[in-house]
Amino acid sequence: MTRAEQGAGHQRLVFPDICTSSALFYLVLVSELCVVAWELAGQSFRWAELGYRSLAVQWIVLLSAAALCRLRALLPYWSLRTGWLVCFATVQLIGLAVLLVSQRQVDAAAWNWAGVAQQSLAIGIVSAMVLRFFQLQQRVIDQSQAEISSQMDALQARIKPHFLFNSLNTIAELVVTRPVAAEQAVENLSALFRANLKTTSSFSPLAQELELVRGYLQLEQWRLTDRLSVLWQESVHDPDWPVPVLCLQPLVENAVVHGVAAQAAGGQIHIAVLQTPRVTTLSVTNAIGADGSGHVGHGVGLDNVQRRLGVLYGDRARCRIERTQDQYRVTLTLPKP
Repeated sequence: MTRAEQGAGHQRLVFPDICTSSALFYLVLVSELCVVAWELAGQSFRWAELGYRSLAVQWIVLLSAAALCRLRALLPYWSLRTGWLVCFATVQLIGLAVLLVSQRQVDAAAWNWAGVAQQSLAIGIVSAMVLRFFQLQQRVIDQSQAEISSQMDALQARIKPHFLFNSLNTIAELVVTRPVAAEQAVENLSALFRANLKTTSSFSPLAQELELVRGYLQLEQWRLTDRLSVLWQESVHDPDWPVPVLCLQPLVENAVVHGVAAQAAGGQIHIAVLQTPRVTTLSVTNAIGADGSGHVGHGVGLDNVQRRLGVLYGDRARCRIERTQDQYRVTLTLPKP
């Protein structure tokens, strides 16, 4: 058993990654604002004193961030108390070293030990507060991710049976009229679900989602025969682009059920998959009958997709619905997660 496995059941110190450029920028900015506030709170404002304090504080911040980045990989092996004490002691030693070097540069002959001790105490208080803040922030992040994962599991558990039931209805119709096609449809559906069940993430490659859609359309093609016509428009440069699981198939299913199958003469579905370096756009368009029939309501499919986009992307993804006198179009715009 590894050390990580031995300590898996105990609480550990975990804090967000501060090694990124954006995190370092905010650390430098906040620390500099604190120095400015510290200087302004004094009796007199001196630029030389501000520069001296800024230089010392920035050295402490940057060296401490570099050290904590190294220690972050070791935290899973330590208990909460050990990890906290090691990180605190590291920052404290770095702060003391910078203070001693600064004191030597200012006046090597007369050491101000009382000032060094006072400043070390201030560094200890601030570092303890920052480590506690990191711990609380990571706890909030973990709780949010757990809630998102729970919501996604519930939404995906809801839409997969919906897809299965509709596909079984299609197969039930084929059993009476075309038994051989029904047998092939069962094999096709089995292959689709076998591939889909292998996906444990909320995302799957775009190529896999398109394969699922093509398999579903083949099922419906057997049922609707010449009444269903599909036009594909693809401009894909990255077939491995992550998209939410079952994001396109429900839109196509709605177009078939509410658009094509609702009309005696059938109709055509236009599926567009377009990519730029920044976004992937998925669009499904189908005709509406002259009497306006079709798309009375999408029910589970579209509502589920919209909810999952909100959970996974927030405001970065868009779902646009357009209806004219003769067409109904749903367009998803998906950035990389």
